[in-house]
Amino acid sequence: MNTMQPAWKRSLGGLLAIGLFLVLAGPGGCSSDPNIEGAKLDLRNKDYARALENVEKALQRNPQNAEAYELKGRIILDILANQQNLDPEARQDTVRAMVAAFQKAVELDPKLQENVLNQLRFAYVREFQNGVNAFNRGREDATYYLHAASYFENATIIQPDSAGAYVNEAFSLLNAGRQAEAIPPLETAIAKGENSKDTYLILADLYRLQQQPEKALEVLERARELYPDDPEVQSQLLNAYVQAGKVDEAMNVYKEAVEREPDNKLYRYNYGSLLLEAGRYDEAIEHLTKATELDPEYANAFYNLGAAYINKAVDVNDRAIALDDSLRANRSKLSREQQQQLEEEIARLVEERRQLFTQAIPPLERARALMEARGENVQPICRALFQAYVQTDQTEKAKEVEACAGLNDN
Repeated sequence: MNTMQPAWKRSLGGLLAIGLFLVLAGPGGCSSDPNIEGAKLDLRNKDYARALENVEKALQRNPQNAEAYELKGRIILDILANQQNLDPEARQDTVRAMVAAFQKAVELDPKLQENVLNQLRFAYVREFQNGVNAFNRGREDATYYLHAASYFENATIIQPDSAGAYVNEAFSLLNAGRQAEAIPPLETAIAKGENSKDTYLILADLYRLQQQPEKALEVLERARELYPDDPEVQSQLLNAYVQAGKVDEAMNVYKEAVEREPDNKLYRYNYGSLLLEAGRYDEAIEHLTKATELDPEYANAFYNLGAAYINKAVDVNDRAIALDDSLRANRSKLSREQQQQLEEEIARLVEERRQLFTQAIPPLERARALMEARGENVQPICRALFQAYVQTDQTEKAKEVEACAGLNDN
């Protein structure tokens, strides 16, 4: 069974390409409050401190002043647009203050909702694009990945239902080496509707790295519901069952799946691989053979089929050795007939071992050819072939695979 590793060093996917043409001057008309009018003038002059001071005076006089809250949000939005040197923590506090001001404005006057939504969309796109820019700079200076994560988190504060921002925050944290911190945004992204296969696989892999196999299994079972026939999801799920110590449960799942769809090569492969893991070699051989018949290009199925024959041969060899040891230790206590029975059983086991190694060779050779054609690592297969060739007295073939098996380094 092979465990696929997610590629975390990646470019961000699903980035926004949005052009917004907004009127950012806010509601028209003049206010009867001189502080509001003064704040508007200060905003045009980029005197943010004085603009906020005037807004606060207006709110002290009338805490229910929706116009003042809407204006406060626009002032902070302008600060975010023109003061890029804010440190990440201060910028995030500023984003929260902007969102709070806009939300209060709409709460007090629902007629402001459309205008506020436009302001927030503009703010979201800006923070998201800042995140993209910082992520791209991270390829040259890894410290920028954390800046990117912060920008994407700001985007989630502005639009909490934006699954894409959570995903890109997580990828930024992964590239910054913050694996544990990447888990919450990935969890949230999935809860918000993100359903790409990679997101599920990466989250499951992170759970495994954090020694949480049960959670990894839960994520992969959800992924299977979305991608029931995807080989990568199936492979990861199979590994997760084993790592979580739930081999029996996994067997039941795949046994039922095979009964429902006997010609599904993935189900046959997974069930056969679990049987192999459990040492039920004859059953494993049956299902893995069927998988190779359903797909003659199924390299992993050929590899595991060869492994099933070899593991069974090793098991038979162990039994032969145990009987031979018993015969040597107890020969004087046994009758000639008993000795002869043991010798015949040992000889039968030795021949069975040889036949099993012989049967392992064709699927292993097929797996090697398929994987070499794809440029994949075949050293484990060559090691298995070397063992099989030696055990069947195929000396020349054994020598041919020594280099591939990494056995001629000296």
